[in-house]
Amino acid sequence: MSKLLRVAAVLLLSTFAAQAAPVPRERVDAVADAIAANYFDAARGKAIADDLRRDAASGTFDALAPQALAETLTARLRPLDRHFRVRWEGGVGSAAPTPGPRRPPPPANHGIAVVETLPGDIGHLRLSQFAHFEFDDANAPERVAIDDALARLSGTRAMIVDLRGCRGGSPSMVGYLASAFVEPGANIYNTFHTRTQTLSEAPRMPYATPRAQVPLYVLVDGGTASAAESFAYTLQGAGRATVVGERTAGAANPGAMIDIGQGFSVFVSDGSPVNPVTRRNWEGTGIAPDVAVASDDALDKALQLARASR
Repeated sequence: MSKLLRVAAVLLLSTFAAQAAPVPRERVDAVADAIAANYFDAARGKAIADDLRRDAASGTFDALAPQALAETLTARLRPLDRHFRVRWEGGVGSAAPTPGPRRPPPPANHGIAVVETLPGDIGHLRLSQFAHFEFDDANAPERVAIDDALARLSGTRAMIVDLRGCRGGSPSMVGYLASAFVEPGANIYNTFHTRTQTLSEAPRMPYATPRAQVPLYVLVDGGTASAAESFAYTLQGAGRATVVGERTAGAANPGAMIDIGQGFSVFVSDGSPVNPVTRRNWEGTGIAPDVAVASDDALDKALQLARASR
């Protein structure tokens, strides 16, 4: 190949690469558009979006490759809402945004990681995720699975619900599982406020045989987030559970991943909870445990407390 042809080939490849690579300012604008259109607090969403566009226009993000851009935007946005997250998956699709929620894949065993009775007749239920099911579907596999787990532990004299490392999931499971430990009709459930409506975690079909008096311990740590925090916060606020472990992540506001094109997506919170007991939520602060211990020691501590309970 002649030198001239080699130069021409290099120029052609460079031109193709420039056309194929996502342009940082365009992707930042797309992130800003998604936030402005979907964030639960419209005025705050607009302010966040305007700040991003202003920084993009000044060239702040121009030198960043796609993965670095996603990480930089996530770090920039996360202090404003713990659920904010920008992801780049390495694909190059249409430059036009194609908004839409992405539901995570179903968890293994419907998010039920451990069901066991420990020495001292203490029930131990560990969840990796709060699996989704429709409130009115009594035969949903996820609901049947949690019913079976609770039935297997129904004779224990105390219960430990282990949410260490649980990143969250569905509010329907939060409300349903919480209803297994409180009196029917208890006014403890969080309500979520969006731009257009208010939704409650209170289950329309609560757990049929709740154990409202069984000593209850909820294990948490810095990996406990979102719906998992909601469960712990609800029962702690109601005075129904002793929370053991480390302060949680502080991610209260739910939402969804939105595809913004060029392999990028952004998680935007479209709602925010209010608890009827505390009149607030855990966004940004996390949940302070009633008994603070290292995550690795939380189960042992809860067992000690449970065995001492009467």
